[in-house]
Amino acid sequence: MKCAGAAPLLGSRPGELDPAEEAALSAHLSTCEACRARQADQDALARVVENGLLGEAARRDFSSFADGVMARIPASAWQGAATPGLLGRLLELFRRHRVLATASALAPALAALALYLYIGRTTGTGAVEFSVEVTSEDLAPMVLDTSDGPIILVGEASDGT
Repeated sequence: MKCAGAAPLLGSRPGELDPAEEAALSAHLSTCEACRARQADQDALARVVENGLLGEAARRDFSSFADGVMARIPASAWQGAATPGLLGRLLELFRRHRVLATASALAPALAALALYLYIGRTTGTGAVEFSVEVTSEDLAPMVLDTSDGPIILVGEASDGT
């Protein structure tokens, strides 16, 4: 790498260069005294600017900053926004997240309905009643009762039709 190729890379901050560029720049800086001097100058300038900005920020009084920002916001935007109590917080949640609140309110009701329908399918003996209707054209269904439950086989009719 020549000095013309290294010059744009000298002012880079940590993490700005990819590994290949960093390796090429390090190799060039190890052999070029002029570029090492430019790098040292740029590092010193960056420290001077950083110290100057920090010093200027330290001289400023930011104690009234929040008050100034709040003065620019209309009072209607922040006054009365918080409703006290649990009910107020729930209403605010519902206003902001209507779909989520509705779904979370309906979930227990749907679970109870599913449980009711499932329990309603059992008989007094505890056996589960399966009501399955199988219709087919030109095929004969056969239901086998097994220990794992009923199995429905669909095949050609044995009477030759």
